[in-house]
Amino acid sequence: MRDLIAAMYLVAPLALGTIGSVQAQPVTAPPMAAPRVASDYLLGPNDEVEVKIFGQPDMAVKTRIKADGTVNLVLLGPVQALGKTTGDLSREIARAYEAGGYLVKPSVNVDVTSFISKTVTVLGDVPSSGNYPLDRPYTVASMIALAGGIKDSGANAVILTPAGGGAPARISLNDMSGAATRRLEPGDVLFVPPQERFFVYGQVNQPGGYKYQPGMTYRQAMAQAGGPTLAASSKIEVRREGKRVEGLKLDDVVQPEDVLVIKEKLF
Repeated sequence: MRDLIAAMYLVAPLALGTIGSVQAQPVTAPPMAAPRVASDYLLGPNDEVEVKIFGQPDMAVKTRIKADGTVNLVLLGPVQALGKTTGDLSREIARAYEAGGYLVKPSVNVDVTSFISKTVTVLGDVPSSGNYPLDRPYTVASMIALAGGIKDSGANAVILTPAGGGAPARISLNDMSGAATRRLEPGDVLFVPPQERFFVYGQVNQPGGYKYQPGMTYRQAMAQAGGPTLAASSKIEVRREGKRVEGLKLDDVVQPEDVLVIKEKLF
């Protein structure tokens, strides 16, 4: 009899807050950890979520959201998760367990462990290309930073192909007050092209190819090439896509792949 009473004391705590005719007791949960996703992230198909209930480790579930937007939970069966935040889903699951008489004031936590439904693809001259989850609001510039920035071989610009099928847009990463802060949408593709260059030949001290910088003038381009020689003419010749461009001056702006030729002075 003494052994039977001891066994009853061991079993009794396991019944509290669970199933059956035994009345569940509320449990005080510890402080919640900082969320791993933005609070406004909306769950989508194939996202993997982990559902935990404080004090009920056997009821924890890690599962993917099905195509119909549901997740299967212990005792509850299918629960709609599509279009909900993790906070919304946590509260809905808690209400369902309490309404069904399974638990009293359960503390439910939902975390996203794999982001599939909302991603952005980053390609080109970045250290870490691939698919990145939109687990929080990202701009063009912040997503490129997440991919490791731009390689030395890459241009200081991004080609954004919108998910909705719009025309690709070229965005300068120098434009931090404008297009570079554009917020990304699921399915967007970012491509960092190879570094753009311009070329300076003729009567300069260091002829050759140089990295293109948006807004650079032909005067500044000449300075990058070591400046004009003593034999240089004050006139410039610019070739663009194999054709000579007329009427350009030293303070006009260089275009990518321009070829600047400094002629020799006529004595």
